[in-house]
Amino acid sequence: MRDFAFYNPVRVVTGEAALEKLTEVSAARTVLLVCGGASARLNGSLERAAVAVRARGGAVVQYGGVTQCTYDAIVEGVRRVHEYGVDMVVGLGGASAMDTAKAVAFCAVHADYDAYLKGELPQRNDEKLPLVLIPTYPSTGSEANGVSDIMGYAGGIHGVFADYALLYPPFTYSLDARNTAFSTMVLLAQTGYRYLADENPVSRGCAAASLRAVLDAFDTCVENPESYEARATFLWASFLETSGLLGLSMEGRWTHSIFSAAGLLRFTLGTVYRENLAMVFPRWLVFAARHHPEPVCRFAVEVLGVSSEGDTEAVVRAAYERTMGVLRRGGLPTTLDAYGIVPTDEEVAAATERVSSKEFAVEEYCALVRACATEEFPGLE
Repeated sequence: MRDFAFYNPVRVVTGEAALEKLTEVSAARTVLLVCGGASARLNGSLERAAVAVRARGGAVVQYGGVTQCTYDAIVEGVRRVHEYGVDMVVGLGGASAMDTAKAVAFCAVHADYDAYLKGELPQRNDEKLPLVLIPTYPSTGSEANGVSDIMGYAGGIHGVFADYALLYPPFTYSLDARNTAFSTMVLLAQTGYRYLADENPVSRGCAAASLRAVLDAFDTCVENPESYEARATFLWASFLETSGLLGLSMEGRWTHSIFSAAGLLRFTLGTVYRENLAMVFPRWLVFAARHHPEPVCRFAVEVLGVSSEGDTEAVVRAAYERTMGVLRRGGLPTTLDAYGIVPTDEEVAAATERVSSKEFAVEEYCALVRACATEEFPGLE
C-alpha cells in the first residue's frame, strides 16, 4: 500500500435531518437556489427546499434552467448574487446545477474571478459564499469534490468545496428505471476505474462494497422507485465515489482509458457523458482485460458477482453480460444504432488525438467503438 494524503471538508447530513440542517444554516439569509431543468419543480424538491429556507426567515432567489455549467451561466449567477444581496448559495439537482453553484459561490466574492478560473491566481476554499449542495440525481458525485468543469472554457474550479452536502432520498424518487440505470453505469465506471487500479486493500474493499450495494439498489429501484433505503444507497455511493476515500493507492493511469473511450463517442457523435459511459463501459472491460486480465477478473467476481470458475474469457464474458444486463433492464440503448449513426474508423482515429489516455493503440480504440455497434461479445483476441 502506497502512502497517501486525504482531505475532504464537506459535512454530510442525510435523511430528514438534511432539510432541518438547510433551515438552520439558511436562517435569515438570502439564498440563491440554483437548479436545473423542470424536474426539480415536477418532483417537488425545489418547493421543499424553498420551504426549508423560508422556515426561519430566509429568502429565496431562484436561478433555474441551469442544464450545463457554462461560463455564461456562472456570470448570470454572480450577477444575481450582487443584484439581490445574496449571502448563501444552494445547488439543487445534478452535476450541472451543483458545479455552477460552486463556481458562483466562489466567483461572487472575487471581482477578478477570470484570473482564478484560469489558474492565474490560487483558489482558496475559505474564499466563497456559504455553499450547500443537494443532489437529486446521484452519479457524478459533484457534491463531494471541489471541482467544477466549465463547458467550453479553458479553466474551472479546483479546490472549492461545499460546506454541506445534504442527501435526502425522497428528492430522487422521481428517477425512472432509465435514469437509475444511467446512475448505476456511471457509478460502475467512476468507482470501478478506482477499484481496478487501487493497491490499497481498504479503499479497494470499500469501492467493491459500494458497487455491490449499488447493483442491489438498482434492482430494488426498478421494482420500487420509492425505496428509501435503495435511494439512500445511491446517494451515499455517489458521495463516496468522489470524496477522496476511494482509489487511495492507484498504480498507474491505465484505467483512465475508460474516460478517453467515452470521449470518443462525445467527439464523434455529440452524445453526453452518461450516455457515453453507459455504452462504452461493458466493452471497455473486455478491452481492458486484454491488457490487465487479473484486475478485471477480480472486478468481475468481487463486484459484479460472477463465478470465478472457467478461464479468463469465460469470466470476462460473464462480466460483459452482467453490465449489458443493467442497460437492458433499465431500458437504455445497448448499441449505437439507437443514436442513428456509427462513427467510421477514420472519425474515431481523428478523435483519439483529442483524448488523454494512450492505454490503447488507435486501432484498439477504433475496434472498441465498432464493438458498440453490436451486442456481440467482443472477445479477448
